[in-house]
Amino acid sequence: MPLNKQYIIGVDGGGTKTRAVIGTKEGEVLAYIDGEGTNIKSTPTNEVRQQIKQLLECLMQKVGTTKKDVSTIFLCVAGGDRQEDLIRWKRWIGLIFPATSCRIIITNDAVAALTSGTFTQEGLVVIAGTGSIVYAVQQNHLVSRAGGWGYLLGDEGSGYSIGQEALRTITRNYDAYGLYEDAFTEAVLERLALTDPTGIITLIYEHSQPRVCMASIASTVLLLATQNNDIAKRIVDHAVFHLVQLLQMMFKKEPQVKSFPIVICGGLFKNGYFVQCFQEKLQQATIYNRIILPEVPPAIGAFINGLFSEGIQMTGALQETVKETWMSIKNSNGGI
Repeated sequence: MPLNKQYIIGVDGGGTKTRAVIGTKEGEVLAYIDGEGTNIKSTPTNEVRQQIKQLLECLMQKVGTTKKDVSTIFLCVAGGDRQEDLIRWKRWIGLIFPATSCRIIITNDAVAALTSGTFTQEGLVVIAGTGSIVYAVQQNHLVSRAGGWGYLLGDEGSGYSIGQEALRTITRNYDAYGLYEDAFTEAVLERLALTDPTGIITLIYEHSQPRVCMASIASTVLLLATQNNDIAKRIVDHAVFHLVQLLQMMFKKEPQVKSFPIVICGGLFKNGYFVQCFQEKLQQATIYNRIILPEVPPAIGAFINGLFSEGIQMTGALQETVKETWMSIKNSNGGI
């Protein structure tokens, strides 16, 4: 075990999943643990508090350490840069780590995604997961964003928006034609374990996490799109169009970031068809920036920011240590 105060914890908390990692100041990633989403705008706060407490405690148990040995916790959580949410998160983490000298830093989950691609604290990231956002960090930590308004006001181009449009398509067809037995409808209803569209209302409106449920439909829509289903292709095309539109808004607002490489992150960008559609839409919009698909997950980006907060500079050797030890614990299903 390292000497006291040598552990750094990085947390990436999104709407669907939360991942926490722990490692040393030498960049060695020791263990990780996954849990449910910790977005306090879509999950009851008591559940979020309990979830993060259990995750951190289980993570420390994995490496056989205690709270007093943790020098920094860097949390990148959905909405973590909003003042009202920041206050709550600091209070919650402070209760988990009482009377310690642990440094607690909380920011937006887009920061973790950005750093996972650049291994720096500056850059431009497009996130398309359960929700969506375009986020840029310039010198002197100047932050700009487009999107990220949540599923009631925005989340264009997200998994949620794809799922919502899929269900809207099915319900509109049902209203117009009654039972509509096409391949698209059958595949989506099968995904939801429904036999006909009339079950959609009960499933969605009584679901404990309707946003997550609807976002899960995106994988089925993407599969259908790769099979050349016209309805699915139209929905995906519409989603990608909105992501590029958010990016154009960012460029208009912050011309300085026009030349930045674009980190792409989130569940939708794990799909090759979606990435291809995004790149084609970028070219149509005459956007030719280099695209970065991260080699490590956002939780590692949070861990790297924890290193930066300790005054540790990123070097080629340190970057390789982080990558290699992450791959090692990933292949061993969580590490120690």
